Amino acid sequence: MKEEITFEENLMKYLNEKNWRKQSIQLILPEAVSILNLEGEWKNILSSPSRKGRVNQTIQLWEKNAKDFQMIIRLLKERLISIDTVLYNEKLNVVYSLQANGRTIYYIGALPQSSYEGKIMNQLPETIKNFYFNVHDGFVMYPSEDMGLAATSDIYCLGDDLLQEEFIDGYSVKDTYMIFSNGGGDGVVYDVSQNPPKGFTYFHDDYDACDFKENSINVIGEWIHIALSEEW
Repeated sequence: MKEEITFEENLMKYLNEKNWRKQSIQLILPEAVSILNLEGEWKNILSSPSRKGRVNQTIQLWEKNAKDFQMIIRLLKERLISIDTVLYNEKLNVVYSLQANGRTIYYIGALPQSSYEGKIMNQLPETIKNFYFNVHDGFVMYPSEDMGLAATSDIYCLGDDLLQEEFIDGYSVKDTYMIFSNGGGDGVVYDVSQNPPKGFTYFHDDYDACDFKENSINVIGEWIHIALSEEW
């Protein structure tokens, strides 16, 4: 009789088959997390032996520290089936397994850094900073690492590729950073030269389509909803 593959074995099989980085991904079991020197609330969450407990506590963490991301929280409540810990890209990461129209889609987020000193993060709005300081250093679809909030190491300045005369009038290209990418050059950006920093939906090949009115947090939620839908 063929032995049934466990949830964890199936998860790791998928993650490593799709992994484009050099190092293999390793599962860190809850009992191993419990002896790690971790700060903050993630240690209690990830060391819980109950999958349901980890899911519920994770949603509570979002509700406490990322309450403005209501659309994402609603998606987590509807679709999140597991929270697991892995060593990925030489860092501890949290894997979110989400039901999506008869299949499973995975999001991955690194644990928050204890400090973001000298990084653009400190110039972004409090809503964004609260997420990075208390929830994740990035939250992206796996394995593409897009359709989510970029890790701080992947946040980039549009001025690295464009000159001011090639950019949108009234905005400073050298002060505009993409924090959410759809993987095709478009996403949500913030011009930190403005007070307060101005976030807007950016389309790299059609500036007339850029949306300066819609709440950037809502746009992020809508795009993640697209990522979890049949339309994607």
